[in-house]
Amino acid sequence: MNKLPSLTTSLKCDGVRPSCKCCIAKATHCNYSVTPGVTQQQAMKNQLETYKHVLSLLRESTMEDAEVLVKMIKSRDNLSDAVMDIQAATRLHYSGDC
Repeated sequence: MNKLPSLTTSLKCDGVRPSCKCCIAKATHCNYSVTPGVTQQQAMKNQLETYKHVLSLLRESTMEDAEVLVKMIKSRDNLSDAVMDIQAATRLHYSGDC
């Protein structure tokens, strides 16, 4: 018995605003988790690079500095907020404003 091809096609968000083709086809409202001009893939890549940077800071820092970084991470409700705090703190540190 031959299998019939699927009648439904898998639609993916094409990122077109205000409504992507997928949402138009499904007659639903688009919800974008990234800023305009940035694709979901670019946003994920940027986030990964940011997390790698924080991990690198942890690995290369002294135990005392690593403890401060871990406390910053644990003090926030989500990792993204903690990473932004860490980035701001490291910019201040390296610019000599500390």
